[in-house]
Amino acid sequence: MAILFKKKKDELPLKKPTKEPPIRKKWKGIAAVIILALAIAYYLGLQGSKKTEEIVEQVEAFDEARENLTKVNMNTLQRAITSFIVSQGRTPKSLKELQVFRVMAAEKYDSWGKEIKYERLSDDNFRLTSAGKDKIFDTQDDIVVDY
Repeated sequence: MAILFKKKKDELPLKKPTKEPPIRKKWKGIAAVIILALAIAYYLGLQGSKKTEEIVEQVEAFDEARENLTKVNMNTLQRAITSFIVSQGRTPKSLKELQVFRVMAAEKYDSWGKEIKYERLSDDNFRLTSAGKDKIFDTQDDIVVDY
């Protein structure tokens, strides 16, 4: 026994889906690729900015360590000069005179490879100057210590 269904008068006939024109499909594909590319670029940009921040922090920490090492070298040099003053009753005329006086254990270079400048101010006073990060004397980043 076959059962037949009758269409109701109110029911609309089902329409077959129409195919999108090929040009529209192409633009949807291009738009999807562009959106995906923008999302990837945004993500990579966020990751890149985090890494950039980390690199900047590491460089700043390294510069600070170099500055601290230079100050340690200057303090060691100051102790050697003070020892010279105690034994000779005056400051050395130059760091070469200090080397002749005794084997110099003090490092006479800063952390940037530039020689620490020695200035004799009087028989009792002297100044040590590091050129600093830019390796140029008489600039804002110089490390100057008067003794």
